[in-house]
Amino acid sequence: MTMPSTVPARSAGRRRRIVQAAAATAVAAGALLAGNATSAEAVPPEVISRWNNELIHSNSLSPGFNQFLATGPYTITAKLTAVNTGSAAIDYTCLISAAGGADTDRTEVTLPANGKVSIFLNVVHNYTSAGQLSFGCTKPGGTAQVRMRQVKITAVKVNSLDNQPF
Repeated sequence: MTMPSTVPARSAGRRRRIVQAAAATAVAAGALLAGNATSAEAVPPEVISRWNNELIHSNSLSPGFNQFLATGPYTITAKLTAVNTGSAAIDYTCLISAAGGADTDRTEVTLPANGKVSIFLNVVHNYTSAGQLSFGCTKPGGTAQVRMRQVKITAVKVNSLDNQPF
């Protein structure tokens, strides 16, 4: 048994022409975009990563890290696990700094006696010329050693940066 169509033949033809026109517009837009594909493609990011799996932080200032980065926008992360080797809690501060302090991130934690804390820092910066990236941690003088484990510092050069408060 067949059901009669409730759509007049004229409306069906009109709908078909609208769909065909929309499809043609989409194909034309795609062709236009494809012609500009090379100028719109992003450049692959450049990744610079440094690590040290075991540093001993004995004095008030940890063994520091300094690296010069080329001109351009970067997102930079640092992470580590700080292990207090002593029997008293320690106030511990880590800092990552781009271009001599133009952009920084600081993390302050209390390391429990014989305990450990994971630390993560992130900074973004657009180097208008080659500039320095610095990372280090501090603790009060005379306190126990801190083992800095699995220290990873990664700078990713990106195509552009939008860094605004929210």
